Amino acid sequence: MRYRTALLLLVFVFVFTTGAGAKPVKLAMWTHHRHMADHLQNLVAEFNRSTGREKGIEISLRIIGDDAWDIFQNAQNRGEGPDLYSSGFVTGYANPFEAGVIAFFDDLPGFAEWKEQWPDWYWIEGLTTYQGRAYAVPTQVFNSRLIYNKDLFRKAGLDPDRPPRSYREVREFAKKITDSSGGSAYGFAYCGADCWPLEWMPSQWAEANGDPAYWDWKNGRWAMQGYLKVFQLILEMKEDGSLFPGAATLTNDALRAQFAQGRIGMFMAESWDVGVLADQFPAKYDWGVAPVPTYDGEFHGKPRAMLLGGFWNINQQSRYKLEAWEVVKWFARYEIRGKMLTAAKNIDLDPKVLAYVEESPQNSGFAAFAGTLDQDYLATYPHLPGWQAPEISPCTVFQCILAEGGDLEAELRKVDEIWNRQLDEYFAAHPWVDRGWNTYPEFDGRTGRLGPPQTPHTHILKPDLIDEWVAAAKGFFSSGH
Repeated sequence: MRYRTALLLLVFVFVFTTGAGAKPVKLAMWTHHRHMADHLQNLVAEFNRSTGREKGIEISLRIIGDDAWDIFQNAQNRGEGPDLYSSGFVTGYANPFEAGVIAFFDDLPGFAEWKEQWPDWYWIEGLTTYQGRAYAVPTQVFNSRLIYNKDLFRKAGLDPDRPPRSYREVREFAKKITDSSGGSAYGFAYCGADCWPLEWMPSQWAEANGDPAYWDWKNGRWAMQGYLKVFQLILEMKEDGSLFPGAATLTNDALRAQFAQGRIGMFMAESWDVGVLADQFPAKYDWGVAPVPTYDGEFHGKPRAMLLGGFWNINQQSRYKLEAWEVVKWFARYEIRGKMLTAAKNIDLDPKVLAYVEESPQNSGFAAFAGTLDQDYLATYPHLPGWQAPEISPCTVFQCILAEGGDLEAELRKVDEIWNRQLDEYFAAHPWVDRGWNTYPEFDGRTGRLGPPQTPHTHILKPDLIDEWVAAAKGFFSSGH
């Protein structure tokens, strides 16, 4: 009897110690969010030593550059894609769901109960759901402003507290900065090498002029001619010699690195650039954030604040979806999202997140973006499942004109015609997609109110979300909002 008891005890000790020493499941996580790379590393470390240790999960984070989609597709083709990747990551697939790149949360245990904690507006078709099935939560907002080097303003005899309001002033200030720098700096820079920013920054600047750009919400069509005034300004500065050289081949990272070194006076910026200039390319000079300039110095419309899904997508290729689901749930917690806001890394539109902010973000640049959302309207991309954009685009046209010259207005008109002709063909080939989903006949560009869609659909944003955020955020930001 004593022998049997001792034997059972040995078996128990063996099983216990073997289980305790079991290796954790290692998850590969990829992100293109270089503006918050250090903070994400800290959050990953926090997960690994808390929930990860408890559940036997260990995350390995990889930061990917501007060629992210090529790297991703090559890895997928080899069956070596990441288990998780950041939402908003450009995969390069026309329809990532049909390509088997995104797993749905609905298929994972406890999803129904987990979903109940979030407000109804979280579930937006084309943003966080596909055909009604969830794959993300809406945690990211990006808006556009002008970032400028105050030291270069001072050197050029310009008031650093009075940034340009009109295109005439942008052009004059850029020339003064260039002339006063003796070839060491240029007044303005534009990242013409990267096509993806064209869906953001120049179109947002155009909307401040009252011109629909990229997508025309009122008429439910592509609006490529809206870029004209913004692109003309850039071409005029090129003619003046005040545009940073090689704009057609200048990448966004290269631009920000040059700005951090004090070689650029002004550039179009998104809210993520604040994190880049704080961590990835720490700016060595005094810099500030200003409202988007307009062609005459007056606002004729509100630019978009882009709401995106977040924070992590689960790769359908992953062998560890249950473990990846634990990671998604952890990062979706209000307290974790509050830490991102506290660290000035992410604007999160859910006002409840503010209750979890440990202290007011001290980054004045971040406050100038996040604290002024009432200057923007909220929108996402048009909901066009499986849309494949034409090869010609405002980006390819402008790249060519920057390098070789040409008739900008005629070329943008050509892009407009090609894209909208293909849009008509798209609707003909996809009869289940209603054109009215993306058409808001009452859209008012000055107030940013979308109004009801022509055809009711789940691709609808709660119209007063920004108002709620601004009201809840009073006192958090040094800008006074």
